Amino acid sequence: MMAAPVAGQAAAARPPASAIAASGVRKVYSTASGPVEAVAEASFEIAQGEFVSILGPSGCGKSTLMLMVAGLEATTAGAITVDGMPVTGPQIEAGMMFQDPTLLPWRSVLDNVLFPVFMSRTVTPEDRARAEQLLRMVDLWPFRDKRPRELSGGMRQRVALARALIQDPGILLMDEPFSALDAITRDEMGLSLARIWDSSRKTAIFITHSIREAIFLSDRILVMGRRPSTIIEDVRVPFPRPRRPEVEADPAFNALYLHLKASIHRSPPLQ
Repeated sequence: MMAAPVAGQAAAARPPASAIAASGVRKVYSTASGPVEAVAEASFEIAQGEFVSILGPSGCGKSTLMLMVAGLEATTAGAITVDGMPVTGPQIEAGMMFQDPTLLPWRSVLDNVLFPVFMSRTVTPEDRARAEQLLRMVDLWPFRDKRPRELSGGMRQRVALARALIQDPGILLMDEPFSALDAITRDEMGLSLARIWDSSRKTAIFITHSIREAIFLSDRILVMGRRPSTIIEDVRVPFPRPRRPEVEADPAFNALYLHLKASIHRSPPLQ
């Protein structure tokens, strides 16, 4: 395990409260050919305002673990709490992003951002002001009246990011939101997310296959082994914020990249 020194922190400072905690979490799916163990055991804590990425081989249970945190999948064993409360159903307060932005094609960009509010209550002038603020943050305010088909893939994901933040959630859950984008657009989205996170400091879980993306965005990285998986390493990222693209030229960045890559490849074979 790699740990980074904490600079500028008083020795007597109390650690931040855990926003998300998982203890002995296990997930087994019933299939026609028999039970499939997706997650063998997962235990971790994520502090309030911490950005944590989850890395691991394809099919290791990363998305399943996040869906259990979101309350969209039930645990087979173990417990998950959010802000000290057990997760027993969908966490409607959490903002979520997926690989597919799932925008409503008949609605404008502005109305897609406001859609979670439409679904829960009457949209207020304050909601519209927040939607404008978020669209300006993701550089899409001039496109507010466009339909999703008129946008590029990266622009649609920026709409999805604004939508995930419209109700000012305490937790942001992101499941490979940039994986379908080209390399240049993906880098731009990473920079946009880092900038927005710096201004809001949401508690975040980010699932990715990109080691460099995880290092650039995260405070900590959880590495999962092959299915049936466990968390095999919990790595703190040592680089100060705000992050700039130049950090990738730091030799320590490349050393951490190689360490994480080796950790993933050392994980036990698929069972």
